[in-house]
Amino acid sequence: MDGFLDIPTLLFTVSAASFCICVSLILIWSSSRSETCILSWGVTFGLAVLTMTLVALRGHIPDVLSVTTANAILLASFGVLWLGYRQFTGFAGRFDRWIAGAGALIWVVIAATSSLFDDMNARSIVLSGIEFVYFVFIVIDLVRHYQDEPLPSVGLNTVLIGAHAAVQVYRIASSIAAPLDPSIIALPNTLGLGLIESSIFVVFLGLLQLVMIGQRSERRYRIVAETDSLTGLANRRHFLDRILPTLIGDDERGALILFDIDHFKSVNDTHGHPTGDRTLVAFAATLAAAAPAGGIAARVGGEEFALFLPKAATEEAIAVADRIRRMTADLRIAATTGTVSLTVSCGVAGIGETGPDFQTLHAAADGALYAAKSAGRNQVAIHRPSSPGAQTRPGSAEPVAMIAR
Repeated sequence: MDGFLDIPTLLFTVSAASFCICVSLILIWSSSRSETCILSWGVTFGLAVLTMTLVALRGHIPDVLSVTTANAILLASFGVLWLGYRQFTGFAGRFDRWIAGAGALIWVVIAATSSLFDDMNARSIVLSGIEFVYFVFIVIDLVRHYQDEPLPSVGLNTVLIGAHAAVQVYRIASSIAAPLDPSIIALPNTLGLGLIESSIFVVFLGLLQLVMIGQRSERRYRIVAETDSLTGLANRRHFLDRILPTLIGDDERGALILFDIDHFKSVNDTHGHPTGDRTLVAFAATLAAAAPAGGIAARVGGEEFALFLPKAATEEAIAVADRIRRMTADLRIAATTGTVSLTVSCGVAGIGETGPDFQTLHAAADGALYAAKSAGRNQVAIHRPSSPGAQTRPGSAEPVAMIAR
């Protein structure tokens, strides 16, 4: 290994790559300063550059700089790296900055008060042990966070950091079971491979962090574009994008329910728009909670909502609509002008009766909704094309609906 691996050259090369990553992270942070994790990671790579430069100069500068100081800075970089992941995952706490600096402080205290560090094996054990603790903490946070933000790069970060933590366990075991002889000048194969692994880890980690930042931004922009900002439900555009592909085929199952909050204008006029907004949010939460698995809920207008059930028969959709109607009637919204009670009218249309064309399905559900409102509101109306005594929307031959209380 020592025949072809020149350690200073390797360290300077990785240091240059780390510097580029550091500058990239700082530039990204400068345009998005609320993302403090990016700044922390930029500082991490800045400290790594300083560490590798000091180590590469070993033999040309005092050992207190190339060994004690360099490793203290390295441990500080691990702490700041962990702090950045805490900020990224949203788990940051009030004592995190102290914990981030604890590793470097422990190193400095041991170096200043003990002769233990005269042994390079002892230094390796302490260094790898502290590094292992920080990396395990990072892995735990990433695993907890992955369910909330399942980005591919988060998974890769977890695997990479977990693998590097495992390498630290191997280094500790090697230092105990097969300690290096400090009198050997030639570079042992295990130490050379360790430097190569660390170099690959540093560069790959930086690239993954840049990818992770980009994937998070893309995901956030997509959520904003697809979500109603007030209620958190899908907006009309995203609702259509999700349900239109499900209408392709000969499956006659599936139903659309349209909802309209009764007398919503009077809520705004009597209690004010903030109360009206809380009313919309409360109904949206009710709709989301009552929607069966696989149901697609959306706010499609001011006080108009929709729920598409891809695999439901019309009778199942009727039951869901009536359950939501009854849950809405139980809602009470507190306001300074008094308590607001809600009711909702519902229109149901099934693919089995209308066919898979969305325009026809929507027109049928809309006509049923009109029939529910015309019959006194707080009701569920069902599209029934051939029902005796059915009601028809004025000015249109379709849809035909019957009222279910």
